[in-house]
Amino acid sequence: MRKLALASLLGLFWLPASAEPIHVAVSILPQKFFAEAIGGEHLRVQVMVRPGFEPATYDPTPRQLAELAQAELYFAIGVPFERTWLPRFQAASPHMRVVQTQRGIRRRAMGVGLGTDADASNESPDPHIWLSPPLVRIQAMNMLEALVAADPGHAADYRRGYAGLARTINHVDDAILGTLTTVDLEHVRFMVFHPAFGYFAAAYGLTQIPIEVEGKKPGPKQLAVLIQTARKDGIKVVFVEPQFSQKAARTIADAIGGAVTPIDPLAEDWPKGMGAIAQALHDTLAR
Repeated sequence: MRKLALASLLGLFWLPASAEPIHVAVSILPQKFFAEAIGGEHLRVQVMVRPGFEPATYDPTPRQLAELAQAELYFAIGVPFERTWLPRFQAASPHMRVVQTQRGIRRRAMGVGLGTDADASNESPDPHIWLSPPLVRIQAMNMLEALVAADPGHAADYRRGYAGLARTINHVDDAILGTLTTVDLEHVRFMVFHPAFGYFAAAYGLTQIPIEVEGKKPGPKQLAVLIQTARKDGIKVVFVEPQFSQKAARTIADAIGGAVTPIDPLAEDWPKGMGAIAQALHDTLAR
């Protein structure tokens, strides 16, 4: 009886790890894919920038802010709205640890537009690091390290999740290379409204030509240069993100007798979204 009582008493102190998932927050939808791939059932992931919104100008809703108060980790990625809101998030939730998932990544400056002076470029770093599979591996490792530190009891599960995500990243990388192998990648350029695809282009030997520069639509001089360049390079498609207005893109497309094609860098299904970007580029550049 004494042994049974002692065992019952010890059971009060040797409880199994909590089944409650860790509440983590991320800025954009692709990060949700990465976090859930690593953490699985151990995580509850909150996304701040809702579908259809642009992370450069997003303002969280009161409901999102109330929910964020329960988060233990915030996986930042360097998108513009974080500069304004992360200090507020931390002030409201001092217990929440902010993890800079871009740590260890050398970031590019946002692209300089055609017809503008080089020194006119804002040198703010390009945040679109989730569009390069090699850089996603680094982001995922930063997530893994933070999760293991926050919840060491499930470290083995997190490491298995990371290994599975790494295999997915490798598969996505190989699939994109396979899609683009039929395109002559030397000196191939494509036109986009917003310069979100610099890392993607660099990973696969492409060059983006942005219409928007420093968050501004092109003036008459820049517009003329863009149209001339598109005609010279045989560009017949202007890519635009669904989060942005298509008006300026359509002006150029009409002038060159081309079309406007949407490509989404913020798809929650990251492998599918990356494949769609690669296929859209292939269909345009292989013409």
